[in-house]
Amino acid sequence: MAKTEQEKAYQIAVRLTRLEHERIQEMMRAGLFRSAADFAREAVRDKLREAEPVSVRELPRADTEKLIDRYLAKHPGSHFAGEIAEALGLDFRSTLEAVKRMIASGRIKKTGSPTR
Repeated sequence: MAKTEQEKAYQIAVRLTRLEHERIQEMMRAGLFRSAADFAREAVRDKLREAEPVSVRELPRADTEKLIDRYLAKHPGSHFAGEIAEALGLDFRSTLEAVKRMIASGRIKKTGSPTR
């Protein structure tokens, strides 16, 4: 059966520093990757996901605040406004403004640095 264009595999060569190579080998010994090729594929896929275009939603203030309330209820702890915006697919500026309003009204409280 012939492979479609998207199913074809392509090969690229890269040069790594000694330190980069050693770190990949350490990860392989730790069982995180079966091979350097597995590591490279995963690294490329991660970078491609990061570079995907993101669409953001512009919502009325009340809807934005409701989404933030639900997010915080499901994800207790401290969060950056940018983290909330990204998780909910919201515009950063409107999320930050909503968070500030929610803090000012006492609906949520400002904490120190987020916990991880």
